[in-house]
Amino acid sequence: MFVPGHSLHKVDICSVMSIALAPADKFWTKRVDYHQSRRTMLKFLLSIRSSRDNRQLLDWIDECAPSSQINWNVIEKHYIQLQNTIEPYQVLHNANNLGIYWEMKIKNVANIVASQSRPYIARYRNSGFRPDELKIYWNYKQIRDIIKDSSYNPVTDIDARKALLKVPVNQRKHTGTFHFVESGIQNVVFQVPKGKQIIVLDFADERMPGGYFIDGAQTQEEVILYNSDGYRALLDLKYTMMDGGFMLPEFGVAYVKRVRFFLDGKEERITDLIVAACYDVSGTGEGLYKPPSNKHEIRARTLQKFHAIIASAVANTDGTGKDTYLLLGPIGTGAFGNSEEMIAQLFNEVLNNPLMGSTGPIRHAFEKIWFVSTGNLNIFRQVLKNTT
Repeated sequence: MFVPGHSLHKVDICSVMSIALAPADKFWTKRVDYHQSRRTMLKFLLSIRSSRDNRQLLDWIDECAPSSQINWNVIEKHYIQLQNTIEPYQVLHNANNLGIYWEMKIKNVANIVASQSRPYIARYRNSGFRPDELKIYWNYKQIRDIIKDSSYNPVTDIDARKALLKVPVNQRKHTGTFHFVESGIQNVVFQVPKGKQIIVLDFADERMPGGYFIDGAQTQEEVILYNSDGYRALLDLKYTMMDGGFMLPEFGVAYVKRVRFFLDGKEERITDLIVAACYDVSGTGEGLYKPPSNKHEIRARTLQKFHAIIASAVANTDGTGKDTYLLLGPIGTGAFGNSEEMIAQLFNEVLNNPLMGSTGPIRHAFEKIWFVSTGNLNIFRQVLKNTT
């Protein structure tokens, strides 16, 4: 498990600790153990312990621990226990004996999964996604520092590093205009002119790959996965990079290269996916991380997430970004209950200001930025402005 020690802050470590050492009560167990998120975080802690130049990180781990100092023997024991425990969600689906990738093996799934998504995956991704197509970014700083020597993942970041060094972001000055499209994302990707790079923001579930995908749910993420081979990418993240559990970093994202969308089983488009989630402020407890107690802190922390969302797209554009269409939308405003106005304001703040070393608004790192939703986008139209 890659540890970007150079880029982590104390707040990142405290976030990891909040899941790894969450109470064993009914409320937290559902959030952190139902899909083995705690197991992944414990593995990350153990990876930090064994990494080089880890003194600062270990000090932060002690400072973030509920007691005065962390007990590594307890951490290791708890990790091994979870490693030998079948995922509760797997048990729920009577898949105890199916092993890893059980999600692709069970028969009792929604019809659209069996008849459409699985055939797509079998056609093009039967062997899964390559390691260099799967990226995990813990925060904005990790992405910004890809260009620094010894500050990048040599497995996943070579392509992004080369592109950023060849054409620095301060040289990328494209139109970056905003457009608003009220339609399903599975259709909109086919409206982008051919020959353009497409980067899609996936309104993800941060504690389970694909949300309730195998059960036939119809949120934006599940719709993306029903109409692409992207579900296999999320499972590859789970089983090859997250130690068999699943989580998205509180202040970061996962990024997937070359996901193939399908239209009526015939036409195809290649896109990248930014896999990200907002806080669940609805009170239902579906999110992995407990939201801050006040709106100001929620906004400030979500802004950090949005920096990582946009930076991940900048770092992974093809060439200079002059042929890149970035497809965003009202993430977190559905079941998770975030304010549409806040989400629109945060996108406006990030896109119309410098980022990643740009000399002007970072939106000029892209050709077009489309906001896509099946709902009304009037608030986004009002807030987002094509200023210079």
